[in-house]
Amino acid sequence: MKKRILLFSIITLAFITSCTNQDDSNTETNPDKNAIVINDNQTQLNQRLDLTNSGVISIVNPSTRKSLVTESAQLPLTQIAEFNAPKDSQGRTLQANHVAVNGNYAYVAYTLQGSEYSGAIDMIDVSDPYKPKLVMSALIPDTDITSLVYSNGKLIIAGATNTDKNVALESPAIVMNMQLTSSGTFTNSLTTTDIASFVTTDVAANTSNYFAVSGNTGSLFKFDNSTKEIVSSKAIEDLRTVAINNDKVITLSGTKGINIYNASNLELIKSFSSWKDDAEGAKRTIDFVGDKVLVSEGYQGLGVYNMTTGTKIQTISLTPAATTEPDDVVTNAVSVNGDYVFVANGGNGLNVYKTGDQLTLVGTVGINGSANYVKTSGDYIYVASGKGGLKIIKMEKPSAPTVNSCTGLPAYNLGTDLILNSNETKGFYGSTAINSIIINSNSVLTHCGSISVQNNLTINSKGKFIMNGSLSQGKYQQANPTVLTVNSNATLQIEGSVVIWGDLTLNSNSNIEFIGSGSSITIYGKVNKASNISITGNYTDTENKLKK
Repeated sequence: MKKRILLFSIITLAFITSCTNQDDSNTETNPDKNAIVINDNQTQLNQRLDLTNSGVISIVNPSTRKSLVTESAQLPLTQIAEFNAPKDSQGRTLQANHVAVNGNYAYVAYTLQGSEYSGAIDMIDVSDPYKPKLVMSALIPDTDITSLVYSNGKLIIAGATNTDKNVALESPAIVMNMQLTSSGTFTNSLTTTDIASFVTTDVAANTSNYFAVSGNTGSLFKFDNSTKEIVSSKAIEDLRTVAINNDKVITLSGTKGINIYNASNLELIKSFSSWKDDAEGAKRTIDFVGDKVLVSEGYQGLGVYNMTTGTKIQTISLTPAATTEPDDVVTNAVSVNGDYVFVANGGNGLNVYKTGDQLTLVGTVGINGSANYVKTSGDYIYVASGKGGLKIIKMEKPSAPTVNSCTGLPAYNLGTDLILNSNETKGFYGSTAINSIIINSNSVLTHCGSISVQNNLTINSKGKFIMNGSLSQGKYQQANPTVLTVNSNATLQIEGSVVIWGDLTLNSNSNIEFIGSGSSITIYGKVNKASNISITGNYTDTENKLKK
């Protein structure tokens, strides 16, 4: 018998449902069974935040995992946090496997490895760019959560449940519809419908309908958003994922390839791809660039197809890194963000490509652990790493120039380590990712936009760094810390946001000048101050370290 708990920080929810008989589906109606336990206790949730690997990350050579790749100089990345995977009520560690995004909120799905069922959903707030917050975590007993999507104030959730424990349901494959509050948090309004199969592998939604696909002897199901009932379906085996592109619904089958349907009536428009997945039931995703569909094809890598003709335009094969087992090298997921395509390759990590007539490799994002799933939205990249939880990476995108001195500046083009010689003046605009900076005596560096510096940044005597936009520098609290150093009579001028993941050293007679209003500085390491330090202007010291 399940306990219903209603305390300050733990709320128990029940599956609330309505009846439907269409397509051999059933709905659970017993409010006393299968309770979902939601935890919003910030003290407990904050324990899952891990900053160990936070800070500026590089894009590396995918073969050697060393050295910054030249092509990545205009893609600055910062890992802002990891969230460790939750444990269920029996102390078993769950696996992160999917992410849905709505504005500043990311919803993360978890499953239990093995034959038993257990799952969870996290809600993460990224409204503060460098301080993501785990707002809520819901444990779902006896149910794996395989996918989810936000739609019209609701979460549409795919999963598989233990029908021995959930006796009102005939099939393990389920689709849940959870009403959210106006602020995006979980509520106790939840409808659960089973569909004929062992697992619901994926869900997608548009304004009037949501769609689900099931594996094995499965189908594509179309639900009405208002009634939450199945309105039509199409049988096709071994479905792995479903996505919506304009007025079309696209499915990927492990044995039947790509099928494109009319979203209004599920009439088949086109089928193509002879790809067959060697890994039974494994997660796969698709995404789109113009008239191309990008398909994660498991051990065969990434396939790029023309959606109109069905022609395969490109195959991006996989080559195991020196330290990776071949069986762990598999393309699980793909996600497009502007001019970049991010591909989750399991033990080979996260690769990034530049869009164009053909995708061109930029490199491998320098993160730890495997990349089992990737979702990009806005400025953020979410990487699910199974039992390793979730990584959140921020793309440092530039804003438009706010001062005349930024107008007309070129993009950065001076290599991975920038050294300004004495009396030299340089200025750049855009997104810049480099390894280190040394600004020597009487030299001036101006950077407008977004810049990340993975290692040390040093401003020597009478040198000046004018930063307009954002700066992310260093790595989080290393044994040998990265340092931003302002030496004697040198000046760091800030108009925007600065995040220093390591230490800040201010030597005698050094200066920090904050220009205008709304600037901020975040320092995670130590601040070492000598005598006669000058700090002027209006600013927010988020960690209260500079003002001490």
